[in-house]
Amino acid sequence: MIKLNYRPEIDGLRAIAVLSVIIYHVEIFFKDYKILPGGYIGVDIFFVISGYLITSLILGEIKQKHSFSILNFYERRARRILPALFFIIAISIIFAWIYLTPSSFFQFSESMISSVFFFSNYFFYFEGLIYNTEEGFLKPLLHTWSLSVEEQFYIFFPILLIFVNKYLRKNFLIFFVILFFISFIVSVYTTANNSSLSFFSSLSRGWELLAGSLLAHHKVNNKKIDNNNNLFSLLGLILIFFSLFYFNNNTLHPSFATLLPISGVVLIIFFSEPNNIVNKILSNIIFVKIGLISYSLYLWHFPILAFARNRGKYLSDFDKIELLSLTIVLSIFSYFLIEKPFRKKNLIKFRYVAVTLIILVICFISLNQLSNKTNGFENRLHVFLKKTQRVLLEDSMKDENGKCFDRINNYCDFNKNANRSVFLIGDSHSEILSKNLYEKIKVKELNYISINRGTCIYLPKYYKIEKKTKKEFHNCTYESKNNIDRIIKEKKNSIIILGGNFKYHFYNQKTWEYISELDLNPLDGFIFYIKKLLNEDYKVILVYPIPSPGFHVIKRLMHEIPKNTFNASKYLKKNPLTFDLESYYDQNNKIIDEFNYLEHRNLIKIFPHQIFCNSELNKCYAHDDKNIFYSDANHLAIKGVKMLNEEIYKGINLFLSKE
Repeated sequence: MIKLNYRPEIDGLRAIAVLSVIIYHVEIFFKDYKILPGGYIGVDIFFVISGYLITSLILGEIKQKHSFSILNFYERRARRILPALFFIIAISIIFAWIYLTPSSFFQFSESMISSVFFFSNYFFYFEGLIYNTEEGFLKPLLHTWSLSVEEQFYIFFPILLIFVNKYLRKNFLIFFVILFFISFIVSVYTTANNSSLSFFSSLSRGWELLAGSLLAHHKVNNKKIDNNNNLFSLLGLILIFFSLFYFNNNTLHPSFATLLPISGVVLIIFFSEPNNIVNKILSNIIFVKIGLISYSLYLWHFPILAFARNRGKYLSDFDKIELLSLTIVLSIFSYFLIEKPFRKKNLIKFRYVAVTLIILVICFISLNQLSNKTNGFENRLHVFLKKTQRVLLEDSMKDENGKCFDRINNYCDFNKNANRSVFLIGDSHSEILSKNLYEKIKVKELNYISINRGTCIYLPKYYKIEKKTKKEFHNCTYESKNNIDRIIKEKKNSIIILGGNFKYHFYNQKTWEYISELDLNPLDGFIFYIKKLLNEDYKVILVYPIPSPGFHVIKRLMHEIPKNTFNASKYLKKNPLTFDLESYYDQNNKIIDEFNYLEHRNLIKIFPHQIFCNSELNKCYAHDDKNIFYSDANHLAIKGVKMLNEEIYKGINLFLSKE
């Protein structure tokens, strides 16, 4: 295979790309402004560069030698990508063992297999993962989605390129221009209808790689044209930096907006000349050196940050500086000791490379199978924690149609012939109460209706849309809200229990928003509809916000309870895991104030902070000496559920006793 002339400005572009992605993932803020909110487009820059370089290599070899060895191409790609990737996956296993809970370890092992076989982009999509979320930042191998997109391109594109060059040479350019526009149209359509699929899909990303390919085709087959190189390459750099600073998580991407950074990269590569301004900037020794280790930087940074976040502790600015320093050191190490040696054919024969990679693949598959059989190697946990981490309360309430949680119609309805109904309506914070509450009240011969949907509370006439696409959330539509109202009106004099993660719904509307025909914000709308229920003689049990630790309780205890501790109860008595009651008030002060103003004979209030917190000590407790109250950073575990349901059950009995 031929070698391309070295272009230092492309390494400079790689440096901008990788630094942008890292800064985006580290989450650096200045006065509540996130630095480089569009840093994720660094991946798009990589796609264009990859398309350009790979197509240049293939077309260049075909032009010079009138042939192309696809086996040599695959070998070179394998040497370039796999050794460093497999090495970092192997190292990640060690830290996954230390820092991940059993359920998270199993998910990690699944993502490991998808990364090794280059389908992690679709794996993470089908897992329901949203890239730019807190949950996503906890997945150590999430960043491999982009490698999978590139590898899918590397596997199929050379075959297509050779076929078209051989049989459709006269229409070569037209064919790939059409392919470019088809992929772009798919991208625009898919982003508008399913932004998560579009983000991860190679079909939606193909046009970005093809932009580089079309550029390479022109470079290989045409002489340079004389243009104002400074002007156009400078415009390209401006487009890239505009995207980095003005794109954010609400930007439709990939879509029309993505044309800006893609065009910027194309302009820089196409109009780059040794003496122009942009070339000199990008060819700076610092940018070039960073570009050379950009692959290792990209591979290392995400698992390092993810494992640090999986410790269950907030990352301070100092922590972030330490983690970035570690990333740089390890990247330099892996570049010189892994990347460079494995690329050299005269140093390491490919059969040794292949055997090593095959052995590692077998080890990864075996680990995944063992993880599956042992529930993520749950014996790593102290026995005190095993039962709590294994139970997923959102899935425990079921009827003949399956689990009750997150249904958009045909809600779970038990003991339908009873004369009196009890509704439990809310989000996942309410759903975890559902099964235990039903077990308590079914002896009362009450009709029990469970209507709980993920990130959606009781808020009639308000429906939830994505800011990015303006699409309704499938489980929180205007129609579904009307349907709930209809069911309630059919059952007069019911007891309605309302709860949820209220601060999320009323304060945390970053990527979504509630739309309503009422001229009221969601909190005021919620109060308005509670008053309406009360005045229509419904009995309402209002559950105040549940105190949230703000850290994953199981993860913290996993690391803090010594595994060789025989008596965990004794250890927890001496070393209680607590969080501030004051922070609870700070986070929920407006909600609590509004709830406090509500007074009515048909209203009973439940105060979770009185159950889990000590006001004199200004502390809330994540556990007692025998049980854990929380299963993660904000959801209650079964013991916490039982404690809260005791108070709700008392409220139900109080209403029943008055009749």
